[in-house]
Amino acid sequence: MMRWFLWSLVGVLIGILAHLVSMIALPRLSTQTGFQRIALTTKADGFAILPADKTPLPMPDPAIITAFCRYDLAGGAARLHVPVSSGFLSISFYTAAGLNFYALTDRAAANGAIDLTLYTPAQLAQVRANEGPDQPGAPRLQAPEDRGLVVLRALIAEPGEKAETERALTAARCGTAQP
Repeated sequence: MMRWFLWSLVGVLIGILAHLVSMIALPRLSTQTGFQRIALTTKADGFAILPADKTPLPMPDPAIITAFCRYDLAGGAARLHVPVSSGFLSISFYTAAGLNFYALTDRAAANGAIDLTLYTPAQLAQVRANEGPDQPGAPRLQAPEDRGLVVLRALIAEPGEKAETERALTAARCGTAQP
């Protein structure tokens, strides 16, 4: 009886070790990051809308429309303008490595849209020195890296709202801010 228990314990420990090693090794063995995969399907400085049936995400929610925008702050600040519709909308900001550094929802909208500008730390310090503190209607965000992703997720609460939600996401703008 003791022998079976010992062998079972050894088997469980080997299984745990194999799972831990694979969980740690797989991200390093991956040939493409999420940022690289999105870069193949989207252009820089503009939103690409991916409905649930065309998204590369596994088992997506059919009531969610996702839009991606790549930004590169090396050429200047990135400006976002996202009109809100009647359904729920969230905006998430990610570095190229996948670190989520900021998120907000449609409740942050002023005058029916979310307008904000994304800066590097040096750009933000210069803008604040020249223009003063942030304004409530147009926040300024500091990105930890020059390159990254903005991900919009819009909920379609009712089937009849799909066209309105897609129209709002089509009107969303993401691009280099004009000085």
